Amino acid sequence: MIEIFMRLFYGFILAVQLSSISISGNVLSPLALENLGHPAVIGSLNMLWASIIEIGSVLIVFLSGINFSFYSALISIPILLGIKHSSSYEFFKPIVSVTEERLFVWNMLKNQKMEVKKLQHDFIYYPEKNSNPIERKHYNVIVIFTEGTSLSVISPELTPNIWGLMHNSLHYTGYFNHTAATFRGLRGQNASFYQMTGGYTESSMGLGQISHKEILDKMKSGKSITTLPEIFQENGYNTFFQLPCSINDNLSQMMSTMDFNHLFTMEDINATARTKWPVPPGMAVKWLTNNDLTDGDSYRLLWKNIQTLHEQARPFYYGIYTVGTHVGLDSPEFRYKDGKNPYLNKFYNMDRQFGEFLQHFNNSPVSDDTILIFTADHATYPDPNFLNTFNLKDRYFVDQVPLIIYKKNSTGDLQIDANGKNSLDIAPTIMDLVGIRNFRTIFLGCSLFDTICHSDFDHLSALGLEYYTTDRNVVTPVKLPGNRQSIVQDIQAYGG
Repeated sequence: MIEIFMRLFYGFILAVQLSSISISGNVLSPLALENLGHPAVIGSLNMLWASIIEIGSVLIVFLSGINFSFYSALISIPILLGIKHSSSYEFFKPIVSVTEERLFVWNMLKNQKMEVKKLQHDFIYYPEKNSNPIERKHYNVIVIFTEGTSLSVISPELTPNIWGLMHNSLHYTGYFNHTAATFRGLRGQNASFYQMTGGYTESSMGLGQISHKEILDKMKSGKSITTLPEIFQENGYNTFFQLPCSINDNLSQMMSTMDFNHLFTMEDINATARTKWPVPPGMAVKWLTNNDLTDGDSYRLLWKNIQTLHEQARPFYYGIYTVGTHVGLDSPEFRYKDGKNPYLNKFYNMDRQFGEFLQHFNNSPVSDDTILIFTADHATYPDPNFLNTFNLKDRYFVDQVPLIIYKKNSTGDLQIDANGKNSLDIAPTIMDLVGIRNFRTIFLGCSLFDTICHSDFDHLSALGLEYYTTDRNVVTPVKLPGNRQSIVQDIQAYGG
């Protein structure tokens, strides 16, 4: 019986190798094993099995006539395994390689979980008496994440509506982005967590470049991070996020892994979304910018949606990302003065569209029980055109970003220096504003109002493997000490 099994097994090895050579021109490889379930190789798999059956049948018949005893098998198989490039050696080599890789990944995930477990706690993020000037209650919350906007962009001439809001609100200086770019920034702020993988990489392994299944595996498989939508839903809220791209875009797929009740995307735009405030006659309008919604489109859709949501019994959390200020874009709507400078155009247009929304918001009952927060997904990318336009010296992709917290008739002009804290703190700050206290969390940040909570991370910005400290409002590139870097990278990798 053992002799027959050995014949069959050795025949199978030869059949697999011959089939692999006939299909790909090469013997079995780790890449082939890794992609056995990929749709693109289904046809090859069918050919492979057919070849295995066909070639294997011939080999088994051939081998059955050979005196292949149990003892000869014990001697010959190890010899064949030890001979480089033999069929047996080339058969087991990729299996060992893939197994070692899986064990490495498993061990790495185990280490990540150990580091993250140290962060997990049931925590009251704020004492009764802290610096929060707004009465805590379950307000509706709208958070506007504006694409690539540093605090230095905001001025009374270029962005008068945001400037006016800022000086009628609680607003921060010395508050920095904890990461970049958009994929990391949006998810990281809604989870108070780092994320290793960005949107686009030279190796084409960024979240904007991989399949939807791979995004799901990277963000969810064997991992659990605490998110704003999760906490809000546990406390009776409905949760939403609005994106300017298609529901089929990879950015939408990533945000869907955070389990919002619903994502609004460009598919939700229709004629009724833009009738709320008409575009001035004669102004050239493109409905889409770079295949995404313009800022005007995004704010009109936001206004339409929150009116409907406000009529419902449950409070809501509504995050929105606007893309019109992205590097490389110009405004297809309002333009600044002579319209020759794309940077001035797009920030001016963003402000005009926000101003239209704010006017409708303040004139409606929605504003009576809603906190409006204006911030950015990350700082403005410091390309030469941006630096020249705003007369800035060379900067890093870590910079002060706006954080404006507006509750009508609640604060007036209140400016606070965050003293180098970063956007890991926005999620716990929101929890503080609405009075949600006790929840299991692995948030890396603390409420900006809390003088007791301490974070080891809210002065450290992580852009992949680039690290910057923001102590005392000074951005400094740093190389982390070995043990510290290992801990931070484990946390980043766990985040995705």
